[in-house]
Amino acid sequence: MRVRPEALVAPGQQKTRRRDLLRNWLVRAVYRFGWRVAARLPVRLVSVIISAVSWVALRRNDIHVRTLRRNLTHATGAPVGDDLMRAAVKSYFRNFYEVLALPAWSEKEIRRRVRAVNEQAVRDAFAASGAVVALPHSGNWDLAGAWACVTGMPVTTVVEQLPPDEFAAFLAFREALGMQVLSHRDPEVLSALTDAIRRRRVVCLLADRDFAGTGVPVSWWGRHITMPAGPALLARRTGAALLPAVCQFTDSGMALIIGNRIPPRPGRDGLVAMMQEVADFFADTIAQQPADWHMMQPFFFDEQVAAEEAH
Repeated sequence: MRVRPEALVAPGQQKTRRRDLLRNWLVRAVYRFGWRVAARLPVRLVSVIISAVSWVALRRNDIHVRTLRRNLTHATGAPVGDDLMRAAVKSYFRNFYEVLALPAWSEKEIRRRVRAVNEQAVRDAFAASGAVVALPHSGNWDLAGAWACVTGMPVTTVVEQLPPDEFAAFLAFREALGMQVLSHRDPEVLSALTDAIRRRRVVCLLADRDFAGTGVPVSWWGRHITMPAGPALLARRTGAALLPAVCQFTDSGMALIIGNRIPPRPGRDGLVAMMQEVADFFADTIAQQPADWHMMQPFFFDEQVAAEEAH
């Protein structure tokens, strides 16, 4: 007798699998539809949609919104009021819209939207030994990568490994912008990034969230966190300059705020010191415009967070 594979799976697991498949299909459908139409929507309509969706998200106050509020409280050092939360959720959905619209923007439009602060720092590094740019989840980092590509600095980056169909869609999206994209689960990712530096590509890495949980200990305004050591390790291994940068929205586009080169230091303590400088730049810059930091996952781990979630 032939047994179907799904018959070997418990009913609860089958339900979860079907739910995940449906969710993945819906996500792909939303992005496929959005990539076709987002750039054609009138600006005023986009603003209305973002405001409406943000209002719904704030009313629901789900785990992601509550986590964002906690993270912003720590990032600003003060209780987060309703105005900042509204601005933060709107910024999140603005980024979502821009990711959908970005593939249809011309090189001229991409250049127009980005104003780079301290641009010469990355230009000089790119022209010399190479550049490793560490960014947080702030503003629209995909737009920053597209800007680098269209201004003569091809980008290689690492992204979270999503389910295969979703990953393929985002891979095609970013490659169409001129980026080389690697999975964070690729066992050869460090070698591939090293090769990218040698091929004269700028390596841009999101460096605030420690996906693997194996990062180095640093502090963020006195609060203990971990951050991935990859940017510092790659810069030290290749001789490329390590530069922190933060994206922040403006009324007409986005500011890409680039920090100065962080000097290499030897040993594990050196990696910690290098990433501490990255953390300091992130913390100080984000505090100036915290609404654009889209950190909806736990970031500051302590007993208080655990207690709040228990309630």
